[in-house]
Amino acid sequence: MAGMSDLLGLLAREAASLVARLRLWTPARWAAAAPVSGSRADVVHHLAQRFADDAAGLEGQPRRPLPRLDSDLGLPDQLAVTADDLVRAAPPDDLAREAAAHLLWHRRHLLGDDVPEGLLARLGVADLDAAAARTCARPAPPARPPG
Repeated sequence: MAGMSDLLGLLAREAASLVARLRLWTPARWAAAAPVSGSRADVVHHLAQRFADDAAGLEGQPRRPLPRLDSDLGLPDQLAVTADDLVRAAPPDDLAREAAAHLLWHRRHLLGDDVPEGLLARLGVADLDAAAARTCARPAPPARPPG
């Protein structure tokens, strides 16, 4: 996407990377407990919902609950679409940073991967737990007025 900020590019790349890994999961893996809440499927649905809420707010649209799919195997596609919608909505750098930190924090819960220090430095986040926990707990930002 022409004119994409470094933070938006980072969010797009990290979302695509997570989605590619999640597409390999079995139903049992989706059903496994997650350290933060409920199952791994619950965590991914939560992340997709947050991206959808942020994109809707940026586009001046109402927020709507994402449907819970009949099969958790569709969650990677739901996450891919909502992440792409958020990137296309061109959030300001502070919101792009928060979204990327939120994604990386939950990626750690889902996959057990440590986030490389270099990636955190590029993101401009010293304490991923604090940054992501704030984002995860707060309501989505208010909608931009249309036009």
